[in-house]
Amino acid sequence: MSKMKKIRLCLEVQGLGQDDLGTPCPAGVCLTLGDEDAEEMTGAEYETFLQQVKIEEVLRLVCLDKLYTPADCRLMMPDEYDRKYGE
Repeated sequence: MSKMKKIRLCLEVQGLGQDDLGTPCPAGVCLTLGDEDAEEMTGAEYETFLQQVKIEEVLRLVCLDKLYTPADCRLMMPDEYDRKYGE
């Protein structure tokens, strides 16, 4: 039986975090789907997958849809998320 590739959906949400002074700032949310031990989907395959992703649905999956709108968010590539927010 083949494993489903690991897919990481990474989102930056404006106002989700706070800086040291308590001022709202962006924060990252990363959702992993598929088999954690499988090969991660990357490159053109990942870019094609992202074209099908709706930010509204990602917000709903992480229970933030009542607090934030798609206008508050942007999808990020996993490598950018890792550099900015850590893995």
